[in-house]
Formats: sequence, C-alpha cells, structure tokens
Amino acid sequence: MRLNRHKNNRLKIQIFKVFVLVLFAFALNSCGIIKKSDKSDEDPRIKDFNFNYHFLEANKQKILGDFEQALQHYTAALKVDDTQSVVYYEIAGILNMAGDYQAAVEYAKKAVSLDNTDNEYYQLLLTFVYRNAGANDLAAEVYKDLIKTHPDKINYYFELASIYVALDDTKSALKILQSAEDYFGINEMISLEKEAIYDRLNDDDKAIAEIQKLVDNFPENSKYKTLLAESYVNAGRNTEAKAVYQSIEDQEINDGIIYFSMADFYRTQGDYENAFKYLALGMGRDDVDMDIKVRLMIQLLDIMGDDNYIVGNMRYLIEVLTDKYPEELKVRALSSDYFMMTKNYEAAQKEFDIILAKDKSKYQIWEQALHLDFILRDMESMYRRSKEASFLFPNVIELYRFLVPSAYSTNNYTDVVEAVDYVAPLLFNDQPTLIEFLTMQGDAFHKLNKHHESDSVYELVLYKDAENVFVLNNYAYFLAERGEKLDRALELSTKLIELENENSIYLDTHAWVLFKSREFEKALEFIVKAISLDENNPVYYDHKGDILFKLNRIDQAVDAWKSSLEYGNDSLKIQQKINNKSID
Repeated sequence: MRLNRHKNNRLKIQIFKVFVLVLFAFALNSCGIIKKSDKSDEDPRIKDFNFNYHFLEANKQKILGDFEQALQHYTAALKVDDTQSVVYYEIAGILNMAGDYQAAVEYAKKAVSLDNTDNEYYQLLLTFVYRNAGANDLAAEVYKDLIKTHPDKINYYFELASIYVALDDTKSALKILQSAEDYFGINEMISLEKEAIYDRLNDDDKAIAEIQKLVDNFPENSKYKTLLAESYVNAGRNTEAKAVYQSIEDQEINDGIIYFSMADFYRTQGDYENAFKYLALGMGRDDVDMDIKVRLMIQLLDIMGDDNYIVGNMRYLIEVLTDKYPEELKVRALSSDYFMMTKNYEAAQKEFDIILAKDKSKYQIWEQALHLDFILRDMESMYRRSKEASFLFPNVIELYRFLVPSAYSTNNYTDVVEAVDYVAPLLFNDQPTLIEFLTMQGDAFHKLNKHHESDSVYELVLYKDAENVFVLNNYAYFLAERGEKLDRALELSTKLIELENENSIYLDTHAWVLFKSREFEKALEFIVKAISLDENNPVYYDHKGDILFKLNRIDQAVDAWKSSLEYGNDSLKIQQKINNKSID
C-alpha cells in the first residue's frame, strides 16, 4: 500500500516509536531475556480471541491508512502468539513502506523462517526488502530457492537474471536464463533477455545467434525475422539485414509494426521508394495503434526537408491516415502541421476549422489557428474565431490583438468598442498596445456616429501620446468634415505638419482643415504640395477643385474635378460638381 506523501515524515516517526516496542517484544520472545510466564493454564479460546481481535483490528487500520495503529495492534498480536508468520510479514511490509529496510529485513526473515508452507509471497517480500536494502546477493539466494520450489514460474528466472546483471555477474545471468530455456524451451522473452546481455557485452555474434534461434524454431513468424534484421543493423551488417528483410516480403506479415521496421531500414539506405511503400502499408494496418503512427509521422515531418519527392509522399501518407481516422483530432493536427510546413495555408486553415469544431478547450489550438488567419489576411475568419475564443478565454490579452483589428476591418464597430472597454484595464503595463486599441476604438465610435465618444477617446490618446500622427490626422479631419471645433482641428493639423510635412495624406488633411477654416489660399498651397507627392489620388483633386471654387477660379476648379473623375472618383457628387460648375 502506498503512503500518502504529506504523511510520510510523520509516519516514519510514528513507526519508529512503535518499532521500538516491536523490537523489544521481539527480543523478549526470541532471545528469552525474560522468562515467559507459564500460560499452560490459559484458556486457548481466550488466546485465540485476543490474537484475532488485534490481528483483525491491525488489518482494518492498515486498510484505513493508519499505520501507527496497525503496528500497535500487530505488536499486541505478537504478544499473544509470537509464532504467527503472517504477523511478521505484515510488519515487514509496513516497515518497508516507511523506508526502514534493515528492520523490514529482520521481520521478513522471521516470517519466512516460521512459515512451514513455502509461501512464495513471504519469500518475494524478503527479496524485495533485500533489494531495497542493497543486499542483491541475499535476494539472489532467495530467488534460487524460489526457482527450486517453483520451477514453472518463468518470471523468477528473469528476476534472478536481472539481479545478476545488477551485480555485474553476466555469466551467472546467462546461466540462469539458459536453465530457463532448458525448462521452458525456445522462448521469445528468454532469447531477448539473452540478446540484451550479449549486447551489453558487445558480443554481436552471440546476440544475433539468439534471434537466429527464434527464426529457426518459428520460421513462419515474420516478427522474429524483423528482430533478426534489426540485430544485423545494430551490428552494422546491412547486407545481411537487407537479405532478411527481402525474405520477409515473401511471407505473410503477421504484425503491421514490421512494415515500419522495414521502412526505416530502407530509409537509412536511401531507398525512399521502398521506404514509403512500407510506410503506406503500415499506416493502413488495423493492428498498429494510431498513436504509434502519429508519433512516427511527427518524427518524419521533423526530417522531411523540401525535396519534392519526399514532400509529395508525405502528403500521401497524411491522406492515408486522414482517410482511416477522419474523426481523430491527433491526425487532423498532424495534417495541419504538414500543410503549415509546406505553406499550404488554406488547407491548414480547413484542418483547424475541423479541430476547433470538435474541441474548443485548448487555447494553443486557437492561437495557432488565429496566426494562420493572420498569415492569410482572412479578417472574416480571424474576427469570427477570435470573438469565440475571447469568450472562452476572456483574460488572455493575446486574443484581443486579433479581435480588435479584425472586428474593425470587418466593420463590426460595436465589437471593437466593447472589446477595448473590456481589455483596456488589463493593458495598464502595455501602453503602446493600449494606445493602438484606443485609436481603433476612437475610429469605431466615429463610424457609429458617436462623435462625442470618439472625440473623448482621441483626446485620451493624445494625452498619453501627444505626437501620435495617426490620431492627429484622423481627429483633425473628422472635426473638419463635421465643421466642429475648427480651432482645435487647425491646432491638430498644424502639429501634424510640423511632425511630418512630406506625407501627402497629412498635407491633404491640413489643406482640408484650412479650407473649412476659410483660409483658402493656404489650403491651396498645401493641397498642391500633396498632389505633387501623389499625382494619382482622386480625393486630392476633388479637394483642390473645392478650394479653387472658393477662390472663384471656376474653370480651374472644373479641371481639377475632371482630374478626380479621371483618376477613379466615379461618385454622383463629382459629376454634379462638373455639370453644375459648383460645389453647392
């Protein structure tokens, strides 16, 4: 029975206290320091009752995990009758669990010595505590006795052999395994144990001979031929290994895992045609666990490289697995990894759609899928996915880096406002991201025609970052469009030009603010400069025409509006300006 970890130290102290009492009682009973009282007149029924009471109560407390009480009752049982081997056995087991191996050995030895039935479980406990106490040589002697009395228990031979190996006595280990083989006959487990010892000794010939013996005795078992081929490979004898693998092709494969051994051999030989042939056969087998196939494919992906032949065959293997396990998420994840590695992002995205439709619990999957949406610039998918993920993982800031811009790009402005309101308190230590999100929130409020809220957010951004040219530009332009707070708009656009006077967009904004402020000559100066930097922008020509019209240069205004039309402004309003030669 396993001790609870948090009770371990307390248990050892308690066991030690009780163990002193147990040893004392043991000494009195065993060594005769104090003469036993004559109990010949004691009623045997009372003795049996007292013994059974303490023994059964001890068993109960052991089951309940109170080992202190269990030891006390086992000790009391010994005082009533110190000839019961089972009590010593139980005490030895508890002491062994407490890590008091030397004491456990004494009680286990006593249990064995009192037992007249050759109870193998008593002997097995003794071997166990011997090994825990570092006395492998004594454990070996007990296993020898067990093999004599139970020669049909093959595991005893293996345990004894492992002890000899631990003692670095490989000669004795091989001898006991040979005796097992003499008793049980040619046996896979015995041969593999002997092969392992010969490998340890770097004796390739004898290691191979052990597997050859299996092949000779079971010629129809292709598994043993595979083991033989692998032994040849380990010994560096690839020609002989290849001959064995070729012989396997002529018989029925009784274990699908064999195909993977054959595939790996041909891969190491550079024979990719045969390697992929056997990989495909193995992937299609029902007697190979799916997890083994997935792990193998992950290893192959790591070494796939960019050779078109290998990449193409890997895709075929992926398709084999996907067809065989269409509902298995591990296979779908493997498929998505392959498509990501080969830059087939659309196919990878579909795999993520399938995975997340079945399992939404793993944040890492959401994150990978969102990064894929970002690579594809698929804002619709990013918005849909990030909104659902942020509901599942509301406090993961990374998700809002996808949600806020994708909601804005897809015109879901209310979601932008709500997402920024929620995440803003979490970004106290990340001011750059907070400013970026607030900027989009300000624009979203503008799109929703909530201009008071928009202005408030823009002012907050400029309080935090007075030289934020993006906000300076948008805020100034929106104020000018609305014809509101033009002094503030001019202040903003003037600062904008001071910061960047070679940006055509900012020059156009400043020109438009000047226009709305009725400073037409200055407005014309800046719009001309904007056009000199971007000669094909239809908005700039439209604005130039409006400015010229206010300067009463009607023909030039019409020419500017025609240029706007020529460069792509096909709005009804521009046509009306041209036809009416007026902005009214």
